[in-house]
Amino acid sequence: MIRFIAQTLIMAALAVILYLMAKALPRISDEPENSRSEKSRAMFYVEKTDVLFKAFLEKTLRQIRVWILKFDNFISQKINRFKKEAPKEAKLPGAEGESKDNQGN
Repeated sequence: MIRFIAQTLIMAALAVILYLMAKALPRISDEPENSRSEKSRAMFYVEKTDVLFKAFLEKTLRQIRVWILKFDNFISQKINRFKKEAPKEAKLPGAEGESKDNQGN
């Protein structure tokens, strides 16, 4: 299962890198500015896809943030519950010998 998650994360990272490289590609051009009509059509679709991707990414990141905050709240509640249930003085396993010595005196 861990191998699957690792492979999924690697593939997602490669997809993001590929997207960023494709986004930077129009800035690195050797062609003159004469072929303006072809670029404008292609750029229209790239820009439209870019806007859709940014909206999707923003919504997804916001949802992930909400999930993380909910998980953090859940963990904090569990920790507080454990603190309330725990005795004031926790006895360690090796501490019994010390208490017997003190009772005998």
